[in-house]
Amino acid sequence: MTDEALFQSRFVADVRRCAAGRAPASVAEIERRVDLALAAPPAERERHWARLVAAVNELLAGMPARFSGPAARLRAFARENADLGRPRDVAITDFRFTTRADGLLTDRRGRRYLTFAPIVPAPPAVTLDEVVPGPTRRLAEWAVYSLCGGAAAGALWFAFIVPV
Repeated sequence: MTDEALFQSRFVADVRRCAAGRAPASVAEIERRVDLALAAPPAERERHWARLVAAVNELLAGMPARFSGPAARLRAFARENADLGRPRDVAITDFRFTTRADGLLTDRRGRRYLTFAPIVPAPPAVTLDEVVPGPTRRLAEWAVYSLCGGAAAGALWFAFIVPV
């Protein structure tokens, strides 16, 4: 008997004992999902196991936690596979850093560390046909900021200083 067949027979037996004849449709559905999960191609396997875990959680939903034996084994199975079907967390291995090796750093104990050169961003594209020259634009910015700052100062003056 293969490991998969042994797992399937024990799992289905635990499900039948937990259901105790009260949910024959759920037991049949869980048996079908076990078959699908064990026979699924690698690309579909995680989705089928997630559906099986959901069905087991649904079966165990009305059962008190104090039951031992089959219910405890099914709860442990659901707890161990609770992450199936959820979006994967972002890990450092999900990123790729394109850098150049800069040098080799050796400490006093002889350990060597590879250092990397910083990535210098490309300089911004220079616009040759500006409509407004740079000094004029800076003067306009200064005037707008001064006007807005003066208006804010006046609003604060009249809101908090001038008695009503």
